[in-house]
Amino acid sequence: MKVLALLLALAVPSAALAQQGPTPAPDARYVVKKGDNLYDLGRRYFARPGDYETVRRLNRIPNPRRLQPGATVVVPYRVMRTVPITAELVAFSGAVRIEQGGRPVTPRVGLPIVEGMTLTTQANGFLTVELSDESRMTLPSNSSARVRQLREVPMTGGLLRVFDLDTGRSSTSATPGANPDSRFQIRTPLSVSAVRGTEFRVAALSSGQATTEVLKGLVGVSGAGAEVAVAETFGVSVTPDTVGAPTPLPPTPRLAHGGRAQEDAVVSFEIEPVAEAVAYRLQLANDAGFIDTFAETRTDKTVVTFEGVPDGAYFVRATAIDALGLEGAASNYAFERDLNILEPGQAAAEKSGKLRQYLFRWTATGQGARTYRFQLFGEAQARTALVDQPGLEEPQVVLTDLPPGAYFWRVTATRLNRGKISEKVGGLQELDVGR
Repeated sequence: MKVLALLLALAVPSAALAQQGPTPAPDARYVVKKGDNLYDLGRRYFARPGDYETVRRLNRIPNPRRLQPGATVVVPYRVMRTVPITAELVAFSGAVRIEQGGRPVTPRVGLPIVEGMTLTTQANGFLTVELSDESRMTLPSNSSARVRQLREVPMTGGLLRVFDLDTGRSSTSATPGANPDSRFQIRTPLSVSAVRGTEFRVAALSSGQATTEVLKGLVGVSGAGAEVAVAETFGVSVTPDTVGAPTPLPPTPRLAHGGRAQEDAVVSFEIEPVAEAVAYRLQLANDAGFIDTFAETRTDKTVVTFEGVPDGAYFVRATAIDALGLEGAASNYAFERDLNILEPGQAAAEKSGKLRQYLFRWTATGQGARTYRFQLFGEAQARTALVDQPGLEEPQVVLTDLPPGAYFWRVTATRLNRGKISEKVGGLQELDVGR
């Protein structure tokens, strides 16, 4: 009950959330040190030196110049001085827009993110912001958030971090902190999610609802005049009228052959179906922590493809989405993209003198140096080839005067790329030779 009460104290009722400012930190309880007096505390920690009088009256201190060492002085948050702090843009890709005071700011890794900025991603745009305590917030595609508050309270050392998620989704990893006066909130027009040290996602959906999904820890969520604590592996949906009961998140989907090398024209993944899922989300990233994400898709299909992925080492993440719009925990795989396509062409016949020549051609796509092995069979299941020519350097071969009949042929490409040797076996092709 203490944990629940603590988390709910971080949240605010949802009436006119968009019009309210951030939830303030609680009043500070300052333990008097030898030599302290209210005048000095006012100069060091209060918004205005004259605020010492407010503190004196609240604590019924008869002489502001004389404080008892070891005594506790209650200092209201409204009189405490705060100073701006910055975060940092640590990764971005695709269509990203950052604005400050209505003016665009050019995104770059290391860009200071300050109070008042607006962060927006468009289709296949992603950005990740890291805070001073190594907490991170990621905005995937089609999302927009405002940096409502980035402050430190010198008197307590508490950090106040508040982001307004106007549209789309956010994923947050909040570093646990020992300071009870620190605040971390993700607010939507319908809800406030308040945390201390956890991993969670918040979404402001176009369907007129907001969701919070907790992957680690505990999150307090408020909205529609109600307050709930959402535990790990649970999520909650908030509408203008109600805060739903915490619901188990859908199971983690698995990918069939998720870590295999991707050699085909498009990168393709097959999802093992999840009974509770109405849709799936797949993301591609350059790093295992998915800080530098560069592509994603949501689909109700179990086969998902991505085009235009260059050669390299990447990571894929898959999640399931249920009928409430809640998204579960992710499965993560590393995979190598190594384009290696071998496509047979059409065999062509032409006469040269008294001989009939048959030209076989094929194409190979992808980096590296190749040699080819051409094989011709008299039957589809034959183990011994009628013609077997390895070591070809050109993607073609000419055969002369094949007797009439049905033939089957294939090509194997041996490739040397980045010091690695690999083989690609093409499909069996059929050819009929008439008289």
